[in-house]
Amino acid sequence: MRLVRPVLLAGLLALYVVVGLLPAWEQVRDTPHARDYATFHYAAQEAWVGGDPYQTRALGARAREEGTRQGVHPYFYPPPFLAGMLWAVPLSLEQGYRALFWLDQLVLVGLALVFRRWLGTPWLVLAILLGTYTPIPDNNKMGQVNLVVMLLACLGLWRRSGVLVAAAAMAKMSPALYLVLFALRRRWRAVGSGVIAAVLSTLAVLWLVDPAAQLRFYTDILPGFSRGDYHGLRVPITLPANHSVADLYNQVWGPKRFRLPEAAQHATTATVLALLAGVAWVGRRARDTLGEAALAGALTVVLVVAPVYTYEHHLAFLVLPWVVVGTALWRGRLPRRAAPLVALSYGLVAWPLWVLRGVQERAPSALEWWLQESKFFGVVGLLLLCLWTVRRSPGPAPEQPA
Repeated sequence: MRLVRPVLLAGLLALYVVVGLLPAWEQVRDTPHARDYATFHYAAQEAWVGGDPYQTRALGARAREEGTRQGVHPYFYPPPFLAGMLWAVPLSLEQGYRALFWLDQLVLVGLALVFRRWLGTPWLVLAILLGTYTPIPDNNKMGQVNLVVMLLACLGLWRRSGVLVAAAAMAKMSPALYLVLFALRRRWRAVGSGVIAAVLSTLAVLWLVDPAAQLRFYTDILPGFSRGDYHGLRVPITLPANHSVADLYNQVWGPKRFRLPEAAQHATTATVLALLAGVAWVGRRARDTLGEAALAGALTVVLVVAPVYTYEHHLAFLVLPWVVVGTALWRGRLPRRAAPLVALSYGLVAWPLWVLRGVQERAPSALEWWLQESKFFGVVGLLLLCLWTVRRSPGPAPEQPA
């Protein structure tokens, strides 16, 4: 028996290398246009020479001048994020893309260590997740930074640091939602330090992104997200791989390709607020470390499905709630009868898109829509599991007789 667990762990590590790491690396190595990474790369270069990183034409002109791409997706991330991308300025597009891929592998190790120290998650649970969760290699091959953002956020949640959560939010805005957790737990110092850190980091990069460009981001680009206007991003909301709440409402009142119908905007806002209210209400029951982490996991689910676009690489954010649920099931916090829901929800979220598309092609037409939205249903199951874990937080210790 002593040999079973190490052998199983080694097998799961090999599974990640064979199924996750190597195929993703081959795509990174053989893709000179660098997918999503190109936006970060050229935005950092444009800002470094005093240009406006939010001018999409300027980014495209850089790509064409280098002969790497005909165009670049618009940059619509917070200004401070560019300071964290300055390491890529002296590198070529391909070099930066490959460097980020290997950085992501180190970040996975960092996340595993954080989960071990913070939640005491068994290595077997971590190995199963890292070895089989397909959004992780998808994030890596896309040249995205979602795992880096989650490492900062998880460090902040573990250490109750508003500054670290703010650092995550200044890369991608959605982790600012974790400040809600601090507010629910009445950790006002963490909330205040997070807000102050966000403001100071914005001021600190005025030398890199001038006041006019920063004002444009906060007053024009950022408010457009709720309408589906991602600074002119020409990617259809109607893509089958979009797993957001907004996409569901767009199907009801649309569909529109690049901008949500007004009714869908209002319905999305109402749904997200209702989800937050429900999470906050259940979150009062969180009384220990695992319960608080489950509350953070529930908030993570909300921040993933709340934007207009929720693609496969965004599901990499869900490593936190999946680790929480796996730990809760292992420890008995979740009862054995929860195991089928865990397996079903995980299977729906983690199955590869190419497998899903193959099943859709062969399935009866009556099942096509259900299969298309299957990952969203799996995410809903994950939310319920996180809330279930919160509700099963142990009560206060009984008073000892005098």
